[in-house]
Amino acid sequence: MNKKCQIFTPKDYVEELLNSVGYTQNLYGKKILENSCGDGNILTSVVQRYIDDCKANGLSRTRIKNGLEKDVYGIEIDEKQYERCLHNLNEILTQNNIKKVKWKIYNNDYLHWNENVEFQYIVGNPPYITYSELNKNEQLYVKNNFKTCAKGKFDYCYAFIEKSIRSLAADGKMSYLVPSSIFKTVFGYNLRIFMCSYISEIKDYTQVKIFDKALVKSSIMILNKQREQNVLKYRDMTLGTQIEIPIESLEDKWLFSEKSEKRQHRFGDYFKVSHVVATLLNKAYILPDGTYREVENGFICGNHTIEREIVKSTDTPRTLRYNKHEKIIFPYTYNNGRIVHFADGEFERLYPGAAAYLNGFREDLDKRQSDNSAKWYEYGRSQALNDINNSKLLISTVATNDIDVYELDQECIPYAGMYIVEKGDTNKYTLKDAIKILRSDEFKEYVFKVGIPISGRSVRITSKDVENFMFDEVI
Repeated sequence: MNKKCQIFTPKDYVEELLNSVGYTQNLYGKKILENSCGDGNILTSVVQRYIDDCKANGLSRTRIKNGLEKDVYGIEIDEKQYERCLHNLNEILTQNNIKKVKWKIYNNDYLHWNENVEFQYIVGNPPYITYSELNKNEQLYVKNNFKTCAKGKFDYCYAFIEKSIRSLAADGKMSYLVPSSIFKTVFGYNLRIFMCSYISEIKDYTQVKIFDKALVKSSIMILNKQREQNVLKYRDMTLGTQIEIPIESLEDKWLFSEKSEKRQHRFGDYFKVSHVVATLLNKAYILPDGTYREVENGFICGNHTIEREIVKSTDTPRTLRYNKHEKIIFPYTYNNGRIVHFADGEFERLYPGAAAYLNGFREDLDKRQSDNSAKWYEYGRSQALNDINNSKLLISTVATNDIDVYELDQECIPYAGMYIVEKGDTNKYTLKDAIKILRSDEFKEYVFKVGIPISGRSVRITSKDVENFMFDEVI
């Protein structure tokens, strides 16, 4: 079990989850499931509510006991947490003078749990594990069994959400505390399509850090198998605001704001936005300040003199922000603006100093998950190599307060961020215009709307986000 995902739901949010689906009254005979129940901090509230409601309706302790055995379900994969959960639930029984219950609490993996039960309520905080943290067998199992995870690098919680929706009764409701990123991530697109028929409300904690050890921002989403209106209610729990968004208006990314007036121009129609070069081993190619000495015929690094012709200037948003200067080994050349790869043995013959220097990293270079066509001394990915040989702009993939835009010359080879070049010879807009657009208040507002929240006030954006920005004429 991945201990990273054992982050238990704070008490206030437990109550919000239960209130959000109306788990408040007339609970006898209605089945509820918590499918990643940990030590039972949600289920203990479920059981106490169940007991209180049954008592208020005049049910005997025996009927309450029988009801708990039929109506309350929990699943937990970790055996120690499972045992704690049973202990904590039995403590609730003792406090309420109810005899021992044969709990339907299972020490199992929910995604492999196959009992055919439908629930009126499903509540929880599903495990948040990224694709890369799953072992290969689990990646394959999830891909083959959950259509929302069939493509791309899904997060584990997508499968929990899909299976939970399928486990709801015809009148069922569910509330999940989830990372806000699922509403915007590229690989969450199929999940959002699947949820569209059931999503009824989102309670977004935009400026609240719910979990001390987790950087992700969180939301409570409510899904209803009998949603009456084709409208999503979106509530910013921090600002105390609420808007209603027609389900049909939800697009690739779910953006939670009133529809604004449509602007005329799409940024990507005039500019190409791309991610920069990916060496897959920066320590081999990047020469930071202080690690080299410039001489007439090149750059001395340790015992090697790297030929001048094979070294270019490089920048990142971070180095530019702090006025640092670096060099990058560039094992290619250009011909009429197109990238040229060296023939077998040619690089080593023409640039023996650079080849000897890179050979010192050979073991790590060979371990990279590189493109199949990449030679041992080349970058791991060939992306960006053609278009990057132009005058360009550089922006970060992470925005915190302002949008920093940097101008780079043709020779500079950035290795972090996204670069922007003009598209086509007849383009009516120049890079100077792009700077004005990217530094505008409208673009900043857009970025914080479309970006995926990470730590603090920071959001992460993609090249597609930038290209999809709509703007009016540039003055």
